Amino acid sequence: MTEADLMCLKSSIDKAVEIETVDGEYLTAKVLWVFDEEDNADVFYELVSSSRPESYTRQSEVGGYRLPLEEIASVRPATFDAGLNRSLRSAG
Repeated sequence: MTEADLMCLKSSIDKAVEIETVDGEYLTAKVLWVFDEEDNADVFYELVSSSRPESYTRQSEVGGYRLPLEEIASVRPATFDAGLNRSLRSAG
């Protein structure tokens, strides 16, 4: 992940982004928050879609998912309609 990818994550709180992981998963996620401290570098997100949906089981007490920043290969703003970003923001 590049510094530009990290800045994209940080500027996308409550918005959707497309993430490619180092193991080849592609996911669209609503970014909830980003921690980039040395000992705890993670992004917390709400899953919108994934190339591996079988990897996710939703538990009622869990509000989202965590992904270590070191497992992210690249990040970009979501390419779908911006209206979905607005509805994601109002749903949160």
